[in-house]
Amino acid sequence: MSHFLYDAHAHLGTEDERRERAEKGIVTLLCGTCFQEIRKIEQLAGADGRLPSWLIPTYGLHPWHADKEQVEEFLPVLEQCSIIGEIGMDSVWCSVPLDIQEKVFVLQLEYASKAGKPVILHTKGQEEQIARLISRFPNTYLVHWYSAEYGLADYLKLDCYYTIGPDVWWNPAVRRTASQVPLDRLLIETDGLGAVSWANEAGGRYAEASGALSVEKTLLRSAAAIAEIRSVETENMLEILHQNFKAFLALGKLQP
Repeated sequence: MSHFLYDAHAHLGTEDERRERAEKGIVTLLCGTCFQEIRKIEQLAGADGRLPSWLIPTYGLHPWHADKEQVEEFLPVLEQCSIIGEIGMDSVWCSVPLDIQEKVFVLQLEYASKAGKPVILHTKGQEEQIARLISRFPNTYLVHWYSAEYGLADYLKLDCYYTIGPDVWWNPAVRRTASQVPLDRLLIETDGLGAVSWANEAGGRYAEASGALSVEKTLLRSAAAIAEIRSVETENMLEILHQNFKAFLALGKLQP
């Protein structure tokens, strides 16, 4: 691997997936979305209590869990990490009432804004409402896998970062996001290899068996697709993406 490679948003995944991240030094923002998931991340710590060098934890009560855990009890967990998320609202894949989702979301936005911690956003189906809400809380926002056909302009006005999802090689909406976002705000993610499998299948290219999926290959494929969209050499795009990741981490006072 000739370039530093990172994953700006992922979940725990399998032991094999985590081993690849460790062996190839793929620095990963690993998301804990509920108490159970966070405990599993904490179990990856070594005897000295430190998490693996490839792993940067990001914690936030996800909208899918907004009616299962008390946000007031979850807020102290946010003190344990430098980046908050993924948090947001979802009316596509989630049946939690939107008023509950919004309450949980706003309390976390308020904490992150006061603490000066960047936030990773989950926006599915609620893109316009979330753009209105985050405008009330000055901060740096990373919009995770934006794939809506509308609403991108609202986030562009707020100078957000954006992770481009692993379906960028075929999804017109994601390709549109990759084409319109300023070059210095682009990042790449896998969302975990489970999400990559879903993206490949949805794109009609599930020729790769699950066991053959690779974090590295997925990230490189995404970088190459973005390079093609932006008419930039792939090597140059990899360097741009690296510098963008460093800049985003610096906002959370972190180093890659």
